[in-house]
Amino acid sequence: MAYVDANGMWSEHEAVDGPRRLLLIEDSPSDAALLEVQLRESILADASIDHELTLAGALGRLRESTYDAVLVDLGLPDSDGLETFLSVCEAATPAAMIVITGVNDERLAGEAVRRGAQDYLVKSEYRRGEVARAVNYAISRQHVLDELRRARDEQLATKDRFLSHVSHELRSPLAVVHQFASLLFDGIGGPLSAEQQEFLTVLRRNVDQLRVMINDLLEVGLAQLGSLTVECQVVALASLLAESVAAYRPQADQRGIDLALHAEILPDVIADPHRVREVLANVIDNALKFTPQDGRVTVEAQPGANDVRVTVRDTGCGIRPADLDQIFEQFFQARQSDEFSRNGLGLGLFVSRGLVQRQGGEMWAESQLCHGAAISFTLPVVRRTLEMEEAE
Repeated sequence: MAYVDANGMWSEHEAVDGPRRLLLIEDSPSDAALLEVQLRESILADASIDHELTLAGALGRLRESTYDAVLVDLGLPDSDGLETFLSVCEAATPAAMIVITGVNDERLAGEAVRRGAQDYLVKSEYRRGEVARAVNYAISRQHVLDELRRARDEQLATKDRFLSHVSHELRSPLAVVHQFASLLFDGIGGPLSAEQQEFLTVLRRNVDQLRVMINDLLEVGLAQLGSLTVECQVVALASLLAESVAAYRPQADQRGIDLALHAEILPDVIADPHRVREVLANVIDNALKFTPQDGRVTVEAQPGANDVRVTVRDTGCGIRPADLDQIFEQFFQARQSDEFSRNGLGLGLFVSRGLVQRQGGEMWAESQLCHGAAISFTLPVVRRTLEMEEAE
């Protein structure tokens, strides 16, 4: 089928297969009629073209039907500017979006393209055939983008399944290594020399580190596959905090770090106790790694109107301002000196924030470089949850 190219010439090149469904959102009947004529004089001659005069009408149409492309004027009776485009763009996915406007605004054009528009055409400037060509190319580009996104999602899903499988399979042999190393260290296989005990201490420490990394990989894989379970219940947070701090006190004492718990009388929270322990383990272990000898790590808990805020503070090297917004990203590791270098995959805080959010809380970090860091998270109190259920 022929179409009009940029020079007004008829061509068989770049034809698209099959009739297209187009939605034209334009409040000027004369402009809409002109656009439809131009589309009919092209490869899109057999396209199905629907026309709406308002944003409300367009959104209603998009709820009922799907389109290959949407041509939207940004100045409508019930909406104007970029908000018009964003509203249509959200409702029209995965249609190709083309902005048609009477305003030649480069800033607005750039923002629209950045937000997903395939093209930005000024009514007074386009030539014969340009609109049809823009629509045709926009649909083709959108199809390519959709295919790329699908391929990317499939690759990511394959990677997540692989990581989850490998992590799970590595846990069993690693547990055997840890068990027999512990038996040897405890003298079950016979007396050991001081040097042999030192070797086994190094071995067990590295096996524990490897076990943490494998568990983090498994958690990430399960989260990406949507299989990470969180089973919330009423939890006595004060007892849970005390247990977690007590578990890390021997490690803190060994490193010459003062580990303290400061918590007021706390209400019960709605949470998964296993997952909260996991979050606390990640955050406390992280604080101990970055705190030098004779430093201090403090676990604090303070009740609020709707939740309890738990904060783990340290007197370590702190976090650079440039890294503060990135420490919760997957595989991110802040650059540190050898003294505070951290062994791991950069998954602990990423996993922890996901677990906190799954339990209805939030997680964030505060720090001043060379003055320590504070990692905080919240958990909803029981009263808030019961009130929400009653309201429903």
